[in-house]
Amino acid sequence: MPKMKLGAAFYGLFAVGAVVSAVFIFRGDGEYAGADQWYLIARGMLLLLIGVMFGIGAVTRRGLMSDDGPRICRSGWIVMIALVGAEFVVFALGDDEGTFPSVVPALIAPGFQRMQEKYYEGRDEAERELNPTGPDEARPPSV
Repeated sequence: MPKMKLGAAFYGLFAVGAVVSAVFIFRGDGEYAGADQWYLIARGMLLLLIGVMFGIGAVTRRGLMSDDGPRICRSGWIVMIALVGAEFVVFALGDDEGTFPSVVPALIAPGFQRMQEKYYEGRDEAERELNPTGPDEARPPSV
């Protein structure tokens, strides 16, 4: 099982945020009050799918850009880019109702992957500094 605990928590928070935003869009609250029905459904469904993708990343604890695991965990970032692109297309076709789409969901998976790699590199480096061993696995004398 992967060790992505904090990343999974952030993925979960993003999932909840996207689903709550989708519910507000479906209801037509706020800036979406005067929007066409097709626009509300399209934007809401795209945000709901983005929330589902983040939820999958949180539940599997592998994220959406993993080296192993199910295919959705290995190539989920591509699906995320497609969903964000579709959100821009729907916004461009709409009546300029609602908020401008954000590219942040497409950047979260690579960002968390990079942070996770750097974390484990730093942890390994710290362990090597704390427990230095020579070529024969014996600890050199301290000066």
